Amino acid sequence: MTGEEERGAARKAQIFDAAATVFARQGYHGARMDDIVKQSGLSKGALYWYFKSKEELATGLVDQILTAESQAMDTLMADPRPAAERLEEMVRNFAAELTRNPDKARLALELLALAHAIPDIRSCFSSHHEYYVARIGELLGEVQGSGTQDGGPQAHRTEAAALAVASVVDGLVLRWTLAQTPFDLEDRLWEAVDIIVRELRS
Repeated sequence: MTGEEERGAARKAQIFDAAATVFARQGYHGARMDDIVKQSGLSKGALYWYFKSKEELATGLVDQILTAESQAMDTLMADPRPAAERLEEMVRNFAAELTRNPDKARLALELLALAHAIPDIRSCFSSHHEYYVARIGELLGEVQGSGTQDGGPQAHRTEAAALAVASVVDGLVLRWTLAQTPFDLEDRLWEAVDIIVRELRS
């Protein structure tokens, strides 16, 4: 990467960080490009050099967030530890990160809502969810000592369990985000996922 490319990447990262903060706090529809300019500390010209509209910026932000999550998942999948340990680490790390930075959960909900109106964002989320569920399925297949490729009853059970885990994660994070009475997301989330894991092993 050339020096110019590095500066461009750094500027885009700066803009994405600012947009994430503004979207989480004000909502996408309540945010103005001027708000993102102010949060980023850059000039309006610099912002519009990289992103011509708020929709283009939101789409780029979604792609950046999901790409980072996929890369983290790839690293986890390559880890030689037992699958059950990796799955627990994935769930706990995800919950711990949201607990440290609650704006991330609010941002995710805000961006996900845009999928109904912005096809590129919908495509990004749809592809990522399929990837995410497939990787969970691989981990669960290792946990029960079978794969997900043979199409038999065990594979079908593993695929169903993977979808259940993804749904539990999404649902409990939503409940935690909206809850008026705080609760420990990390422990509650792993307890719920572990029930599915233990049932799969039985």
